[in-house]
This record gives sequence, C-alpha cells and structure tokens, in this order.
Amino acid sequence: ALAARPPRRPRPATMVWTPRAPRAKQRLVEEAPTSPAAGPCDEEPTSPLRGLSQPVQPLQRHDMVDHYFFKPAWCDVCEGILTGNGIQCQGPCGRKCHRGVGKNTFNCYAYMLAQPCDPCAEPIMEGRYRFRDLFRQWGRDIKTSAKELVVVEAWKEQHKLGNVKKVKEFAYQTRERWSDARAKRYFLVAQLASIAAVHCLTYMLTLFFGASLHGEHGWRLACLQAVHSVNLLLILEGCLSLLVFVLARQAQRYSELIHAFAKEILFLDVRDLHIDVWLAGAAVERVMAFALASTGFLAAFSAAVWLRELVLAGDCSTAS
Repeated sequence: ALAARPPRRPRPATMVWTPRAPRAKQRLVEEAPTSPAAGPCDEEPTSPLRGLSQPVQPLQRHDMVDHYFFKPAWCDVCEGILTGNGIQCQGPCGRKCHRGVGKNTFNCYAYMLAQPCDPCAEPIMEGRYRFRDLFRQWGRDIKTSAKELVVVEAWKEQHKLGNVKKVKEFAYQTRERWSDARAKRYFLVAQLASIAAVHCLTYMLTLFFGASLHGEHGWRLACLQAVHSVNLLLILEGCLSLLVFVLARQAQRYSELIHAFAKEILFLDVRDLHIDVWLAGAAVERVMAFALASTGFLAAFSAAVWLRELVLAGDCSTAS
C-alpha cells in the first residue's frame, strides 16, 4: 500500500507570503466603476458673478445658412417634419430648423437664434411622418413668407419717415458723449442727494410727531430714526446696483445672440445704428462696479453712525 502511493510534489525553494484583502473589500474594488474623463460637455455653467476681474466672453452664435432639404428631415426645435427651404447651422452644433412657423411654435428660427451654438446639443432622431404633415408644413411656410414680407415693408416705411435715421443719430451722439467719469460723478451726486433728502425728511417727521411723546429727548430719537432710514435706503440702492451689474454682464454674454436675432428675425442691423450691446454692457458694468463700491462705503459709515446714535439714545433713556 505504501509503494502504491504517488510521490509528493516537491515544494519550491523559496515561498513569498502575500496578504489577501477581505472578500467584501475586494468585491467593492472590483465592482467600482471607473469615472470617465471630463469632456467639454461636462463643464458646469458659469455664474455671471464668476471672474469679475475678467471681461465677459460672449456666447458663440449660430452660423446659419439657407439649406434645401430634398429628403424629409426633422426640426431640432419643434420636432416636426422639415422639407424644402430650411435653416442649418454650419457651426459645431450642426442643428437645423424651420425658417419660421413650425409645429406648435411661433418661429423656430427665432428660438434657435436665441440659443448659443452648443456642440453638445443632441439632434432630433428621425421618426415617422404622414403626407398630411408635409402639406401642413407647406402651409406654415407660406405664413412665414407673408410675415417676413410684412416686416420688410414696415421697415421700409420707417426708413421713409426718417425714424430710423433719428435713432441712428441719437445713438451716435450718445456714444460720442459718453464718459465713465461723468456717469460716476452723476451717480455719486444723485446718491448723496437722495441720502440727504431721506435723512432730513425722516428727521423732521419724527421730530414733529415724536416730540410730544419723548419731550426733550425727541431730537435724539429723530436722529436715530433718520440714520435708520438712510441704512434702508443704502441697502435698497445696493440691491438695485447689483441687479443692474448682473444684467449688464448678461447683456455682454448674450450680445452676439442679440445682434444675430435682430438681424435675421427683425431684419435690423443693430451695429448699423451705432449700437453695440457688448460695449454698452461693459460701460454700464464699470459704472455699477463704482456704484457698489460707493454704496458699500456709505453703508458701512452709516451703520457706524447708527450704532453710535443707538448708544446715545440708550444713555438718554437711562438718564431720564
């Protein structure tokens, strides 16, 4: 029996012990998905308040050209059938749409121009259609041509009346006379005048109605109430300045889209009228930045005065 037993397998000369991970942990490591590399479509939208020290970069507009669709396609706006005359972007998005009225939309072309050229936009996949859809879209195309004719004739009439020339002259004069220093000076004078008016009006009203209740200390209460009203006024001015500041930056961001929309939909070249949305937004942004700085300084000073008046009013009430 001992002779029939097979010989043992010889052991290796050197053995290296490698620790094994627990089964649960090893399973988690094996099943953990690998995160793909972030691409241009994974970028988060930028806030209008991010990068205040840098100029705003305008969004990329669509490079739209007329295109005749011999084979039925699908509109990327209304998802309706697209045949015959249409519009297609030659930019990175490559989207296409109707030239005007679409399926349950007033103007597909206008909606497309209001959106930036996004290379990550997914096109509409082809589906089924019926012949009646073709006839309905041909009727919408006729409506679009009639609307464009009405807009063109309206602008011709305005040109004959001289209204477009007046707007052009006014925009040119405003652009030539504009000065950031003058606008900042006017804003500061108006802000100081409003503070003085609110302070005086609140002081007089409080003194008139509160003197009979507080006696000789009525003027101290009037001073406290006047400073409090000035604080509220500065908070309101700061909020309005911040709102206009954000709107100015957004106007710069969408400036190219605004110009393209006015030119293609309204048949009006805004730059021909000496109007540049980006330059106007940049000028307003500079003035509003000064307004925020001046409002913050005045608000801090007014808060310090209010605390001092509050302490003095408390001392007067304790002494009495």
